Amino acid sequence: MNMEKKRGRGRPSVTEMIAGESAETYEKLLKNGKKFRSKRSIADLAYTLTAGIILSEADPKLEDLELICSDEYQCRSILNQLGRMHKTEGYSEKDVILIAEEAIKNKKAGRSVKDIEQYIKHGRMTGEW
Repeated sequence: MNMEKKRGRGRPSVTEMIAGESAETYEKLLKNGKKFRSKRSIADLAYTLTAGIILSEADPKLEDLELICSDEYQCRSILNQLGRMHKTEGYSEKDVILIAEEAIKNKKAGRSVKDIEQYIKHGRMTGEW
């Protein structure tokens, strides 16, 4: 009986969808001794880090980036949505930077983090900006 590779059932884990074959290594790197409630928590951090890397490497540098990249818990939800745009929906880094610029403008205009997050989520899901 040939049992080379066992076929998995169901859909891949969230981390597998983000990191591909290196998901296990990716999870270990993200955990870094920290306990997460679920793989979804790891995925959320991965999306946030993805957006953070894209925005920090943007050329030219984004002004007032700290408005959406602060340590404030709620601001992470904006980065999470930007990371999902890139990883899940396949938007380019340029698109992510453009939407981040819009998020910064809206934050300056006094809009809430929740409103900005919902705008990005609606746009990435429907393609209507």
